[in-house]
Amino acid sequence: MSINVVQINSGDLIGRRFNGYDLKPHLEGHGVHSSQLVYWNKQSDADFVSKAFDYPGNRIVTRGLTRVESRFSLHARLHPHSWALPYHTKVREADIAHLHIIHDGYFSLSALPFFSYRKPTIWTWHDPWPMTGHCIYPLQCQRWMQGCGSCPDLSLPFPMRKDRTAEQFAWKRKVYEKTKAEIVVASDWMRNMAARSPLAENFNVTVIPFGLDLERYKPADKAAARARLGVFPGRPVVFLRASSTPFKGLKEFVTAVERLDPDIRLCIISLQETGHFDRFIGKHQIIEFGWSNDENLLVDAYAACDFFAMPSLAEAFGMMAIEAMACARPVISFEGTSLPGISFAPDAGLSVPYGDSDALARVMERLVLNPVDCEERGKLSRVLAERHYDIRDQARLTADLYKRILSQDKRSGSVV
Repeated sequence: MSINVVQINSGDLIGRRFNGYDLKPHLEGHGVHSSQLVYWNKQSDADFVSKAFDYPGNRIVTRGLTRVESRFSLHARLHPHSWALPYHTKVREADIAHLHIIHDGYFSLSALPFFSYRKPTIWTWHDPWPMTGHCIYPLQCQRWMQGCGSCPDLSLPFPMRKDRTAEQFAWKRKVYEKTKAEIVVASDWMRNMAARSPLAENFNVTVIPFGLDLERYKPADKAAARARLGVFPGRPVVFLRASSTPFKGLKEFVTAVERLDPDIRLCIISLQETGHFDRFIGKHQIIEFGWSNDENLLVDAYAACDFFAMPSLAEAFGMMAIEAMACARPVISFEGTSLPGISFAPDAGLSVPYGDSDALARVMERLVLNPVDCEERGKLSRVLAERHYDIRDQARLTADLYKRILSQDKRSGSVV
């Protein structure tokens, strides 16, 4: 049985490890031929990647409508070309459409019922936005379980000028009631959230963890990696993604570093943003790479570190956590997100109370002062990555889902 699937997302190479791009060759072994349809960020010249809505001036129209949405505190509602998506050649040729991130400014959710009744549809929820009235992550707010309204923080992405969260929530409910789709999430944390969400009650939810090429992400020589990166001899090394978004816990991590035992001298390796650790220059060694798509650099950073810090205040899965685990590095995180489960805390990873910088400092000290324990946790992390995060397993589970969806769907693979 051969199945043709079109993966629909805003980009191809950005997010390639979770949007189906890296999964393609592994799906082929299960009889699944996968193509990609992208909107904002087509970077690959691969013949299986195509643009959606590729007409003159389409981006001008999209940006204009996005500004109108922002002005009126709406999101993912006003893009009329979404109704044309079922007629795109790649969608017409596919047996199944697999939607990924469709809420970042180019698609109208109102078109979902029209789309899903014309093509068997799977939609991966990469974050909780489909279950809220406006935000990508509700943090500690519980109003998403009650219909939203009276939002405590309209500044969270996607921000609103006026509180229309109850209206947006009700609109999503009506859209979903008419939508025929299978929902995929990558973590038990997301599945548990969906189980409590009024907006998910009409959907079947399947958990398929993301996976990695474990021959690419694997333990490597620590000393050699440190030499390549210029780490000072004898320094304990922590690696993290430094992002000032409200969900990544950078402020809490910086506070934790400030509260470390004064005798500890770290090397802090960071990816994405720079300048956040300038206050520590002279005490801790700071190695900042800014934003980079250099996978060799990323693998070196994992090899060089003793442990990986992912102090997110909200995280639906945590791709960098499993990358660190695959490279035999334990992950430290906050409770209340998916990360303790993903990193198998407290056996392999370590988690501390939500937002508690003092506790984060103490767990960092624990790993620095107990290198044997840190090393053993890293070894177990690799074993668990092999058991749970192999991309070949992700491909098998995904192919099984495609086959089940087709076996249950009575429509042909063409637009009706």
